Amino acid sequence: MIYRIYGQKDTTIYEQNNRNNQNTGKDEILEITKFYDEDSNNVWVGNSRVLTQFDLAPISQSIVGGEISGSIKYYLNLTSVAETEVQSEYDLDIFPVSQSWGEGSGKYIHTPISTDGCSWKSRDGVSNWNATSASVFNGFRKIDIPTEGLVLSQTFTNGTGSTFLTESINDINGNSPFMFVENERLVISASNFAGTTLVFPLELENSLNYKVQFQIDPKDFTDVQFRIENPNGLIQNEDSYENMVGNITTPSTQSFLITAASSGQYNLRFTFFDNDGTSSSTTGTFDEVYVTERAGNTLVRETFSVNEGKFTQRNVIKNTNGVMPKQFVSSSQLFFQSDNTGGATAEYKKYLDSSLKYTITNELKLGNYPSYGFAVFNPKGIKMNPSQITGLKSLYTASVTQSIQFTPPMSGDYRFNYTYFATGSSRATGSIDNFKIVYSGSLKTPPESEASFFKNIGGGTWYTSSMNSTKVSQRFNKYTTNLNANVTEYVNDWLNGSRPNNGFLIKRPVLQESGSARYGSAKFFSNETHTIYVPTLEVRWDDSTFNTGSLSALTSDDIVIYPKNLSSEYKESSKSRVRVVGRERYPQRSFSDSNPYTTIKYLPQNTYYQVRDVETNLVLIPYDTTYTKLSCDSNGNYFDFWFNTLQPERFYQFEFRVDRGGKQEYFGGNVFKVVR
Repeated sequence: MIYRIYGQKDTTIYEQNNRNNQNTGKDEILEITKFYDEDSNNVWVGNSRVLTQFDLAPISQSIVGGEISGSIKYYLNLTSVAETEVQSEYDLDIFPVSQSWGEGSGKYIHTPISTDGCSWKSRDGVSNWNATSASVFNGFRKIDIPTEGLVLSQTFTNGTGSTFLTESINDINGNSPFMFVENERLVISASNFAGTTLVFPLELENSLNYKVQFQIDPKDFTDVQFRIENPNGLIQNEDSYENMVGNITTPSTQSFLITAASSGQYNLRFTFFDNDGTSSSTTGTFDEVYVTERAGNTLVRETFSVNEGKFTQRNVIKNTNGVMPKQFVSSSQLFFQSDNTGGATAEYKKYLDSSLKYTITNELKLGNYPSYGFAVFNPKGIKMNPSQITGLKSLYTASVTQSIQFTPPMSGDYRFNYTYFATGSSRATGSIDNFKIVYSGSLKTPPESEASFFKNIGGGTWYTSSMNSTKVSQRFNKYTTNLNANVTEYVNDWLNGSRPNNGFLIKRPVLQESGSARYGSAKFFSNETHTIYVPTLEVRWDDSTFNTGSLSALTSDDIVIYPKNLSSEYKESSKSRVRVVGRERYPQRSFSDSNPYTTIKYLPQNTYYQVRDVETNLVLIPYDTTYTKLSCDSNGNYFDFWFNTLQPERFYQFEFRVDRGGKQEYFGGNVFKVVR
């Protein structure tokens, strides 16, 4: 089933000085935008953000009553009104709000402005947002993602990289400890007096200072012993480094400094041991592991030994056989591979500050490619030319150590594109190594700093992730303009009592909010809209069963489908089982007592329903192969439907789809009305 509840309250909050205490809780539109002073050289003056909240009582009651069960998913839906001057692709971040707030009764057009509810400064018209509460939940803090001199970045989104287990002790049954990634965290598991050591290897240089940060939760382990192994194989304890903790017993964010006594491979070692002697699994978790060079001005240092996801493959051209080009990491190098007139572009994107000068270097190895194309694009997507960048070449025909220098004309996300193309039939392979960005000047607060370190008072407060995963984001483009975000982890946190339900905060990523580049305006319908496009929280679960009993299958190629017991009206509080009948369009007559038009046969198992608003022709609940599947019992096919998922005093229609024989067949249904 797909069930929707409607919003309890929502509002837009505005950052600019003349509106940062204004409430807009009764506006029909929610907007995410940036504001500029057109009279002062288009100086950026503020952002807007959206808050929305839903009453989860109907969902909670239905779960307790067993009406909603199984694997449940939750989706936040906002319908787009308009997009103005937005980029071809952009992201919005969704966070759970950490403090309560009041919707208020104001509108953007009110003069004087209304201040009786939530605004950028205030959460309820009386008390200001308390920014410190955004950084902590249950004693486990989301750390600030560093940008200076990043040596190791391990967030466990694409696997464990070079991380490994060593010195493992099997349990009394001979089972080995193991590690796995779950909800973007690294999990260590052991049982029955088993133990192991988790190792993060990293290369450090003599006499340089490094900052080590990680989140750790011993969970079921009594404690975790933490040590550092130097290049000579000697184990350093907590007394060797500033602020280092050797025995970790509680969920915490660890942060300390290392001064490398010599160059070479250092190992961060975490020893886990299950000492409770039971067969049940004992686990601990890691998240957000960073090592940052604190001396020097290195902004990016990518050797492709840990994380290969920094370069994105774009503009892919398949070869003549339809085979995709490849990017892969080997021997600390990023390799490109294609053949038979195939190719692609490897793109590195990085936020650069207009107040700094940058030098970008890398070892560009041509391999057996005839050439590499190279281009730099500014935050507006405009290709930069040699007059703007020292050392810029658009084409490389030989292996080279590439070096370019420039001062960005504006702050924002810059894209460095390496284009490779195989002209012949033989396989071509080339590589990039030691990609590095170094800055000169005074680096400001890293733009990637998230809400946990938000320094401006106001703009809401939020948790930077769910209890079990990272933040939620959605990518928008010319095909995707509505918000439809999976917020399952957030809602589960609310339902199980891990956090209070204060709703969602929707905003642009930090880099876009803090930069000077324009990103246009995205507008959505609010709870106050007089249309059918009200914000919803969607609940999805599979409630289908298929038990045909003694019924025969409907196998004819020419069939009709219709709801058998559909009423012309339903009260919005109704929950009803809708029977669906399928029969042959022209049944064969036979010498029997039964009427062939009344004989019940079951439809194919891959039969689905959807709901359409008759007046607007808008599909409100689409066909879904998991959540709108027809059930079957000994009396025939059916589906259960909760009519309060639809707005009252409107006409609707159920429609049906049968998937069989490699094709899809569609059938209409009768019109019904939902009334108050």
